[in-house]
Amino acid sequence: MIYNLRKIRAVLRSRFSKGIAINNTDFPKLSEPNHLIEQNERLLAQLNHIEWVECEDVYKPTEKRIQEFITERDISSLEFNQVYILREALTALCQHLEKDVSVEHGGILFGQAYIDPEHGIYVEITAAVAAPATIGTGAHLEFTPESWLQIMDYARAVHPETNIVGWYHSHPSIGVFMSGTDMRTQRAFFPHPWCLSIVCDPIRREIGYFLGEQAKRLIPVKFN
Repeated sequence: MIYNLRKIRAVLRSRFSKGIAINNTDFPKLSEPNHLIEQNERLLAQLNHIEWVECEDVYKPTEKRIQEFITERDISSLEFNQVYILREALTALCQHLEKDVSVEHGGILFGQAYIDPEHGIYVEITAAVAAPATIGTGAHLEFTPESWLQIMDYARAVHPETNIVGWYHSHPSIGVFMSGTDMRTQRAFFPHPWCLSIVCDPIRREIGYFLGEQAKRLIPVKFN
């Protein structure tokens, strides 16, 4: 996995008694109680005190030339792209977010990161898995500590050959963008240059892909 699972499991159990909020506070014409905003800020601030440590199981991109990758997956586009997403994973993501558009939902992206000696880092998304034990409203999504623990257990059991390489969530009827709190979540949990955030508005049928700590927006290559 990207992080030391033993470390993050212990930290989550010891440091958090409440959920980790992913709360879109930048929406136009939307507001929420001040105490919720303050709570979100406090919880996200706590993330900065997590001691991420280098260890034997820390995840690092695999060296693979882009031409080799493209040939192995029979991808028609020959140009280098930073993100490649399996259509099956994208379909699963969209179906999950379309089931209930009254509140926000989200999940985790699985796949692999690679580095081409000439072009640099790129990422492959092979699965999108709904996050369990989340709490959502029309403008709020909360990943609880229990949610993260279940995600890590699921990853080891079902996707042992892949890694967590990003996250996704919905913005029902408000469009596709990275709010200020989305950005803080990206930087806290997914700051690596191969980490992807996917934001989907299932009502407007819009989707956006944002890569790395700065959430650079790009267009991925889809493949079967």
